[in-house]
Amino acid sequence: MSEADFEYQEKIRRLAVKIVKHYRGKGPENVKVKLDNESQITIEIRGILSSLSEILLKEGAADLVAEYWKVLKPYLERGFMEELIETVGCRFSYSWRLCDQYHEGRSVIIQLNKSV
Repeated sequence: MSEADFEYQEKIRRLAVKIVKHYRGKGPENVKVKLDNESQITIEIRGILSSLSEILLKEGAADLVAEYWKVLKPYLERGFMEELIETVGCRFSYSWRLCDQYHEGRSVIIQLNKSV
């Protein structure tokens, strides 16, 4: 990986860490950024963005977590989208999914696609 790619990856990771700290108080060890290719970036956040989500899952209320994310997603977009566009350097589409939500290894995977 070139130094420029590494710096770009780190800028994205630092922003993701900032978002995670805002919602969970957890640090950079919970965030991984991978540059898949020139137009795709994958961000993995171990755990779920909020402690409330964790509590709801442990108590068997996964349906409430899905409802909670419907509210949280637009809030995250309003709060951080412009900063993320600036960091990435262009507009993009994205998708996200919850993985292993019923186990300790649960994570949020966000894929940014710069070829919009």
